[in-house]
Amino acid sequence: MHIGSLLRQSTERYPEHVALVYKDRRWTYAAWYARVRRFAQALADRGVGCGDRVAFFVGTSEYSATTYFAAQLLGAVAVPVNFRLAAGELSDILRDSGARALVYGEPLRDKVERGRELLSGVSVFISCGGTAGDVADGHLHFETLAEETPDLGELHVSPTDDQLAALVYTSGTTGRPKGVLHTQRNDIAIAMNCVMEYGLTHADTALHIAPLYHVGGMQAYFIPHVMVGGTNVIIERYSPLSTLETIQRERVTTLFAVPTQIQEMLHHPDFKDFDTATLRMITTGGAAISAATMERVQREFCANIYNGYGMTEASLTLLLHPRDALAKLGSCGKPTLISECRIVTNDPHRDVAPHETVPSGEVGELIVRGPQVTAGYWEKPEESARKLRNGWLYTGDLFSRDADGFYHFHGRVDDLIVSGGENIYPREVEEVLYRCPGVREAAVVGLPDPTWGMVVTAFIVRSDPALSVEDIERHCRARDDLATFKRPRRVVFVEALPLNPSGKVLKRELIAGARGV
Repeated sequence: MHIGSLLRQSTERYPEHVALVYKDRRWTYAAWYARVRRFAQALADRGVGCGDRVAFFVGTSEYSATTYFAAQLLGAVAVPVNFRLAAGELSDILRDSGARALVYGEPLRDKVERGRELLSGVSVFISCGGTAGDVADGHLHFETLAEETPDLGELHVSPTDDQLAALVYTSGTTGRPKGVLHTQRNDIAIAMNCVMEYGLTHADTALHIAPLYHVGGMQAYFIPHVMVGGTNVIIERYSPLSTLETIQRERVTTLFAVPTQIQEMLHHPDFKDFDTATLRMITTGGAAISAATMERVQREFCANIYNGYGMTEASLTLLLHPRDALAKLGSCGKPTLISECRIVTNDPHRDVAPHETVPSGEVGELIVRGPQVTAGYWEKPEESARKLRNGWLYTGDLFSRDADGFYHFHGRVDDLIVSGGENIYPREVEEVLYRCPGVREAAVVGLPDPTWGMVVTAFIVRSDPALSVEDIERHCRARDDLATFKRPRRVVFVEALPLNPSGKVLKRELIAGARGV
């Protein structure tokens, strides 16, 4: 089994079922599979073959999905690129990956043209959107290739389990993006894991508002729905209103959304005007969500909400199921069916062995193994050896496990705040802040301080404009689960927190922006 075969098998089972909806176009499985084959043939006609990297730099769209699966039919390697990147960043990824072909959105042409001056390896440029007459000299038109290339039938390529399916670049929350190796085995395992954990079926209609260049959007959500022969509905540009309209119009059953998006929809003034009764599950992750918001989501939006934890290197490792959503609020749940997890001593100065686990309730580094875990980083053997040791992935994330076996996230190893010689985990402070009335979102970081080394600093997004620093301080003093030295010494109110595509707060940006605040 490989990713390309999933589309073929679902086409054989459900040829006339709607596979994909994008803007005003709808494709059955038979029609979309034929389109993917034609585009794959067009790539092959231009020299793209097994093992070649095919990058796509395009907004969330049908073009992303068709390019991804066309690459799989050729045994090529998909390289999704964040369409928000600058020209120089695009060039870095294309050069690092050695991409042979680049599919890009016409609105991004200027970035591509500027970045092209730094490239030598890319020989095929394909523009999406607009008309064939709009395409730059020497470039090709996606729609022309996908519709007018002769369909020569099956492309009989069968990649091995260890062959690369995708090269997914990290979002850069901890530094320069790295190419994470996703083999066919990895991505099949991720898809099967999600199908089983979420109970996905052919009857499901998924709505995509998450970017398809991210593992959470493609490997853990789009591909699983293809695996079961479900329908994938893609919104090009997320907004609360367009999402609610699409849920009602397409009778959506499954939705992946980050907490910020869930709250935006829930608080939209027209929320109650839309019928969301078909929505049987929402899956989220990446940031905390308050008890009041969770209760309202379950009562008014969708009763079944899953909170997942994963990373580009190991997607959907922990999952909190709806039955525990309130009782274990703030937890990331328990290991998924294919995941084995341990929490080991956090000691950056030595090679901690997998058996050096910490007692229940204590904080340590999460390590993971399973078929979804990456084989390493593209052309970075030292980084691969550092992260993958003793058969385990050392995540760099701090966790504890409670007496009931639920895992609780405490932040990145690099996020640890050492103030006056005391270790403070940002997540435990954030959990207290989320219980303060008037707080919509909270993020805690350590900022340099000449006396204490670092001071706890809270960045707050208010749901109540009247919320003051004094209110925050009063709330923290009244809590019996937050020691005095852990209370925020500084509080900064912001309009929004900087997030990566999976909803994780970019704390390095908060720290950088805090200079002079």
